[in-house]
Amino acid sequence: MAITSDFGLALRGIRQALGLSQLALAQKLGSTQRHLSFLETGRSRATPEFLRRIAVELNLSTGQRSALFEASGLRNPFPERQLTDVEIADALDTIERRVLRNWQFPAFALDRDWTVLRANHSATAMFAIFGIDLSEGPQSLLSMVLSPEFRAAILNWDAVSPGFYFRLLAASERDQTVRAAFESARASGLFDDVSRGITGPGSGPVMTCAEMGLPDGSRLRMTPFVGSFATLQDVRLEQIEIELMVPLDDETETRLQNLFGPEPR
Repeated sequence: MAITSDFGLALRGIRQALGLSQLALAQKLGSTQRHLSFLETGRSRATPEFLRRIAVELNLSTGQRSALFEASGLRNPFPERQLTDVEIADALDTIERRVLRNWQFPAFALDRDWTVLRANHSATAMFAIFGIDLSEGPQSLLSMVLSPEFRAAILNWDAVSPGFYFRLLAASERDQTVRAAFESARASGLFDDVSRGITGPGSGPVMTCAEMGLPDGSRLRMTPFVGSFATLQDVRLEQIEIELMVPLDDETETRLQNLFGPEPR
């Protein structure tokens, strides 16, 4: 019996993630089920042409393409760079200068495990309220969200917890660090109200917002707007999310402007 190769395991995992049988995938690639079976069991090795076909015909993420090339033993055109890489730093600097600094309210860029990689002046000032100094280097928004201190500052946790729950659920499918923290939080009962809220009586609101209580007794009503760059073709940056905090009333907008003000020039 053939021993399943690293490439076979990677190929099978991606095929199953796409919900395809060996026959369906073979048809998409102009191959045969026998060939796919041999590749998955390690009886055949992937060729550069086969990998090119997969990259062209399937809607794979950069991370999935990288995993297949890496497991094949062939040259990987999608290597995962480190955050210290010059090109990665340049891309993050562009995000900070061209996007975050042009948003007058808190804004930051998160990587796949919810580390804050870049933030604007307003976000830095807001994080400082919770005792987090972003100038000390990348900080974990995941740790902050799951901390008792942060939950105490959210005055309507029951209302906003489903939003955090489903974002963390999606992120946990991509990253082991998030998965471990998320499962621990679920086991602690942090998200017990989510299912009750979903199946409870009545209709939910069109948009929920976080009501944050500040030390001086004032409140901020905000909701996140999350986006990403469609042209990032790097394993490290592909899943970066740009989060813009949007005030939901005039009082919050004025309060944010007074608290944090424009970025010093």
